[in-house]
Order: sequence, then C-alpha cells, then structure tokens
Amino acid sequence: MKKIVSLALALCLCLLSVAALAETTHVKVGVVGENNEQWEQVIIPTLAQEGIEIELVKFSDYIIPNQALANGDVDLNAFQHYDFMEQWSEDYGVELVAVCDTLIAPLCIYSQKYTSLDELQDGDGVAIMNDVVNEARALRMLEAAGLIKLDENITELATVADIVENPKNLQFSEMEAALTASAMSDPSIAIAFLNGTHAKDAGLSNDQALYMEQYDPDNPDMHGIINVIAARADRADDPVFARIAEVYHSDEVRALFDTVYKGVYIPAWE
Repeated sequence: MKKIVSLALALCLCLLSVAALAETTHVKVGVVGENNEQWEQVIIPTLAQEGIEIELVKFSDYIIPNQALANGDVDLNAFQHYDFMEQWSEDYGVELVAVCDTLIAPLCIYSQKYTSLDELQDGDGVAIMNDVVNEARALRMLEAAGLIKLDENITELATVADIVENPKNLQFSEMEAALTASAMSDPSIAIAFLNGTHAKDAGLSNDQALYMEQYDPDNPDMHGIINVIAARADRADDPVFARIAEVYHSDEVRALFDTVYKGVYIPAWE
C-alpha cells in the first residue's frame, strides 16, 4: 500500500511539473549591448513569477536584430527608435510596430582630443553613423551647433552630400554605429557621435559629452527618436507582450534610469 501511495504521489508531482512547464511562456527579446539592467533586475524576475520566461538575445549591431525579428528568431526586440524602425520596415517590406515606448537615448558628441567643439581645427575628422536615420540626426546636431549648414531644400533624410556649408572642412567617416566609439582612438578622428547604448558600453557619460541632443517633448518632429519595444505587426496584440510593456513602465524600472543610467537613458513613458 505504501508503494502504491508513493507511486501515486510521484505521478501527481510529475503531472504538476508537466502542467507548470506547459503554462510557461518563453519570449526571446533581442537587445544591443550590455546595458540591460531594466530587463535583468526588474522585468525578467518579475515576469518569471507569472510564468513568463524572458530570454535576452544579445546583438552587437543595428542590422541583425530586425532581421531576427522578421525571421521569427526573436519575438521582440528593444534597441531602436521609431524613425529607425519605420525606415527599416519601408526598406525591407516587413512591417514592425511598437509594443510600447521605452526610453530616449540622446545622441552625444564625444572626443578624446578636445574638451570643447570650439577647439575643432580645419580638416578634423568626424566619426558618424552610416544608417540614414541616425546620420541625419547627427548632421542636424552639427547644424544646430553652428558647425555646418544643410541644404534647406532637403525633402528626405539628410546625408553628408546635403552639406552646403562646411567652414572647418570637417572630414566625415561614415561607419556602423557600434564602431564610432573605437574610432575615437584614430588620430584622424577629432569627434565621434555615440548614442546612449554605445556610450555606456564605452564607459562614457553624458557629462563627458561635448554636445548633447536636446529632446523637446513638445516638438512632434522629435517623436521619432523615442525608443520602443518592437514586434512584428501580426503579433502586436499578444497579451504577453502587453504585460511586458506594463512591467517596463513600472516604478522599479523608472528608478533604474535615475540610479544606474543617470541621464544616459531618459524614460519615455512619462
């Protein structure tokens, strides 16, 4: 009788374990870089208690994460802003949409050579992103800083070809965004554009920037630089994704922006 009871209990435990596994939802989220404290410290442990298991899939560039999302290799990704996502969707014919807003990562100009943009010399080199969206964003910053002037008749995203005035004869080196930080060690590069992710990976803070993009929440033209959690359009209404968004917008994640990121990232949902 004891053996029968023991076997019955073992069978019940096995069935409970199988049921628990069956109720677990596994979600792969593509991210770029190593700055994922909001996921690792808050979102993953919180949702694990609800049977939602999140796996971070880490990428080193801005090219592969959207391809992985389109192919179904990841369920979501969290690395890009609206402008980048919408341009990629248009270029590749795969509709990606935002599940929720996450953060604003102001674009900054850094230098290992100078402490002020006023020190720039004739012919100095500039490391700039080669994707059309962030390149245009960087060029607008240089124009705002009074270093270049862009063609006022631009109807598309600006490129270096649209510079009509360049009094310091700045020399532009276009490269993948992940490479601009290391490019600063090149003697020919005087300044480099870095976004929040790559700046933090390089050990840089906004306080060290020579110039920082100013986000104006009242300017609709700046909405495009808000980062998002992205999904394929055909899965955008998944209730699990909605729950992930809710936890991302929690007070616990908000606190990390003050204590861990210290201005490198700004919460975009407030």
